[in-house]
Amino acid sequence: MKKLLALLLFCTFPLYAGFVISDGERFVELRLFLKDSLQIEKFNKNSDYRIQNTTTAGLFLNGLVAPNLSFDAFAEVNTDKESGLTYLQHNYEPYMGYPYDLLGDDGRTWGFFKARTDWQAMPYFKISGGYDYITYGPARHNKLTLRGGDFYWSAIQDTSEYAWIKRPVPTPFMGFDLNLDFISYSQYAMQLKNQKDYRKYLHAHRLGFNISDNFNIGLTETIVYGEGKDEPRSMEAIYVVPFVPYLFAQHYVGDKDNAAMSADFSWKLFNRFEIYGELFIDDLNTITSFFDDSWWGNKWATSIGIAIDSAKIGMFNWDYNFEYTRIEPWVYTHHKGPGNDYSHFGNSLGSDLGPNSREFYSRLGISFKNILRFDLSVSDIAKDTAFGGRLEDIHGPEDATDKKYLNSQSTLRYQEYGAAVLFRPFSVLSIGAKQYLIFGEYKGYRTEVFSGVIF
Repeated sequence: MKKLLALLLFCTFPLYAGFVISDGERFVELRLFLKDSLQIEKFNKNSDYRIQNTTTAGLFLNGLVAPNLSFDAFAEVNTDKESGLTYLQHNYEPYMGYPYDLLGDDGRTWGFFKARTDWQAMPYFKISGGYDYITYGPARHNKLTLRGGDFYWSAIQDTSEYAWIKRPVPTPFMGFDLNLDFISYSQYAMQLKNQKDYRKYLHAHRLGFNISDNFNIGLTETIVYGEGKDEPRSMEAIYVVPFVPYLFAQHYVGDKDNAAMSADFSWKLFNRFEIYGELFIDDLNTITSFFDDSWWGNKWATSIGIAIDSAKIGMFNWDYNFEYTRIEPWVYTHHKGPGNDYSHFGNSLGSDLGPNSREFYSRLGISFKNILRFDLSVSDIAKDTAFGGRLEDIHGPEDATDKKYLNSQSTLRYQEYGAAVLFRPFSVLSIGAKQYLIFGEYKGYRTEVFSGVIF
């Protein structure tokens, strides 16, 4: 108990320092921080408590080295100590999650970073490169095409006997953005990792149309491919050529890669209210076969939602988000395995619900200036555990050719209730707590107390 009280006391006193060097328009800004958190978890009545303390030290570095050349970087070092859990030695295979090093029998340490450079070559043309996230899609909670660094805690990811780090990982990338008044186009080439001895690549491009000031639609294509045991691959030049549809380009290399496309829209009303939707098509037999369960290759997902941002009512700002997500069986998977599936470091590049799942999500946020914020969330989740419900599943030629969405015999259904509070008495100090309760075929809770600097 004394150790726990001392830890909670430490959680309320983070360290912070910042430095700025400027010369006219050019500047370099460095911010340092120290953060500490305590998490307590328990799943199912027969499981043990899991108590984890995480200490994080890190920095933010950004600047403008020329009127049109900027950089942005982030790095942190984490130390975890947890009771009631076995930390296995990480063998640096990416599919096991982000790598770490052991600290004795009950601790580990791991570093994390990202960095990018942007060159605004013209007012409407930008070239970018670095090690960072690429995000496509308007969804707030479950982005289906490319979720970037979005990560929301869920019982789906946290019931393993071993604690692999499932945090989304940045990718090395090069790309450009072209933005005109009515139309925009962006294209990126990225390197992925699932097995450390094999190459893997992702290409993505997006065409956007600004129909009006508050309504836009987008069309996106992605393609994933990589090496297998007996199939060496290097980056395909045709996927790097701008404006070439992957739907046609994949035939040039033998029609053996994992191509997908998506369409989305965003309609913003009264500057505060947004309606959005996203349709992700991994594969279809025909354009009319969305609800045809006789062919397993009809793989698609959709996410629709509404959001209210910073609505001023009295002294408080109110935020609200409701989102419905449906992901069919086998979405994000590929019959050639990990070299072609839609994953990076063991994480889905799209929604982390994975194939054959459904979620109703609702969140309400209330804030007072920048000092105090409350968040309440409710999720109703259904996740099928049968074959075709994991991103790692591989459909073979002898497997059944039909599919079953949320089979009642193999689907887990549960609800997650979340509450969070964040208190910032000073601009450099943040103290917060989060509580999750899980009911249904998962039962348990997760409590987190933390402090530090949130930028």
